[in-house]
Amino acid sequence: MLDFLTELRNSGSGADQLPGNIYTEFFANVIEEPREHGCKSADHDFTPGFSMLRTFDTENSNQLEPPAASDADVWIFGYGSLVWKTDFPYIDRRRGFVWGFKRRFYQHSIDHRGIPERPGRVVTLLPGDPAQDRVYGVAYRIAASQKGAVLDHLDYREKNGYERCSLEFHEYPTDGAEPIQVIIYVATQANDSYAGDVWQVPCIARQIFSSAGPSGPNREYLFNLAAAMDQLFPGAVDDHLEELVACVKRYIVEDEPQLIRHALLHEISGILEEEELAEQAHQLEKLLERCQKPGGREWLIHGALQAKNKS
Repeated sequence: MLDFLTELRNSGSGADQLPGNIYTEFFANVIEEPREHGCKSADHDFTPGFSMLRTFDTENSNQLEPPAASDADVWIFGYGSLVWKTDFPYIDRRRGFVWGFKRRFYQHSIDHRGIPERPGRVVTLLPGDPAQDRVYGVAYRIAASQKGAVLDHLDYREKNGYERCSLEFHEYPTDGAEPIQVIIYVATQANDSYAGDVWQVPCIARQIFSSAGPSGPNREYLFNLAAAMDQLFPGAVDDHLEELVACVKRYIVEDEPQLIRHALLHEISGILEEEELAEQAHQLEKLLERCQKPGGREWLIHGALQAKNKS
């Protein structure tokens, strides 16, 4: 980087050309790097040909030697990231749904798909029509000998506003089986991170588009959930989820390249105000490193959107 800056200065390039030259040489690939829907999945490999449904037919448990089932086992129902990210042992799993609820991206995420100063959005359940509304997901059977550790783990994983409750779970496709009593984590409207429907879908989508946290980009959560629903429950309708996916994809195609370029040129121009060339090189290398880390794109997008809103 220092050699490049030195060569630029010696070439006689005008000061107004330097940010663009540096951007083209080192930073343009931040935009151009091919990514599925604008992100690389860290949670699940939803590559062409991958089938969650196929694994459901062949892998009931994620343990090599699962404990035997007993009446003391419990079932956990997942309707968000638990559908595809099961970081706990289970001895059986079923596709299905719960009646009388709607899934909505009305919960802020400050510990997984966002951070406190830039929260993301994740799902919770809202009461709906008991005869019409269904929320699809996956129920996992937890062995009695493992349920204490698993519930402790999930209590911590869902600590940002979620509480346990109990509901009846119905298997899909419906085959007349008796409902299963399941434990489910729901973020109530009373918790501090409840965001609600104050913003319409385009605004929620923009928050998802520009957020990332320790568990990865917020858009990845959205796209993984949509892919799982499409594969596990073909034909099931979730208008809220589908509208968000369409809106975020539109932002990625239409807005993301310009926003990232604007943000990078702004950052580069600020660094070039440093007097020492060596310090400029050091700061530019740090900027490049930050851009290449998970969440780097979202950090740039958020900054560009903030600047746009202020102008």
